[in-house]
Amino acid sequence: MQRIARALAGACLAAALGATSIASAADAFPDRPVRLMVGMAPGGSNDTVARLVAAELSKSWPQPMIVENKPGANSTIATNELKRATPDGYTLMLVISSHVTNTLLYPKLNYELKDFAPVSLIANTPFLLVANPAFPPNDVKALIAKAKSQKDAIDFGTPGQGSTQHIAMEMMDQMAGIKLNPIPYKGGAPAQSDLLAGQIPLIFATPTQSMPFVKQNKLKALGVTSPQRLPQLPDVPTLAESGIPGYEADVWFGIIAPAGTPPKVVDFLHKEIARVVKTPEMQAKLTDLGLTPLNESPAQFQQLIDREQTKWSGVIKQANIKLD
Repeated sequence: MQRIARALAGACLAAALGATSIASAADAFPDRPVRLMVGMAPGGSNDTVARLVAAELSKSWPQPMIVENKPGANSTIATNELKRATPDGYTLMLVISSHVTNTLLYPKLNYELKDFAPVSLIANTPFLLVANPAFPPNDVKALIAKAKSQKDAIDFGTPGQGSTQHIAMEMMDQMAGIKLNPIPYKGGAPAQSDLLAGQIPLIFATPTQSMPFVKQNKLKALGVTSPQRLPQLPDVPTLAESGIPGYEADVWFGIIAPAGTPPKVVDFLHKEIARVVKTPEMQAKLTDLGLTPLNESPAQFQQLIDREQTKWSGVIKQANIKLD
């Protein structure tokens, strides 16, 4: 009995020391550089947002936050690496909306959404439904009428099969009772180039990407996918106002950690990220990118992920979109 008692006492002491060690590590965080992965190549909007946040945090932290680009397979390579990382807050990842839809599109992923801990939402942005000026419809109602009346499906450029814009287009089809023809490109820029050249009539694009051309009358905006109109384009109605009640789609940007990261560390990271996002300088930079800054808790971020999973799983299943 004495041996058992000593063994139990030793186990309790080890557990207590382990808990103390984790708490101490959280209190001292960060005592070495923090790695922020981005699953895309440098230069895109997600890379830009990651570098803005990392630069601001590095100014006030005793250790820097270092952005590391790990492109490939629509960010799933980097996400899989994050799953395997030690859950101590020193390896993080900036993700966008496709973090959710990837788990619905790729049947052979080695991870699930539950393998990650939401840390902080940073910003979001809607899409503009933009058309070549030579395309006859000038609003969404006219587009729907044209799509229903003509025999051949209207082409719609996307940044790729299964991209957020592609899935948003499929939801528009389903809610409007039409069928457009998705044309996949290797990114949003080449799709918009062909739109400007008149090779395709329509795309969904972020305001940052398309607004300069709208203002120059090189493209025309038929609608915006947010619940409210954009302040920069107050005359452009929402899709919900234009014959598709309840339609809403956007791209959000957030930072996640591996599941099991100590709550104290997650809370610290969230508060620090929220602190820099709330500064006037960061607000201005994000707004200049066409983004709306956000400040929501990890729990609210998780609620968004849960809603997105439910919302897009139905759209993807009905559209029968599958990726290898």
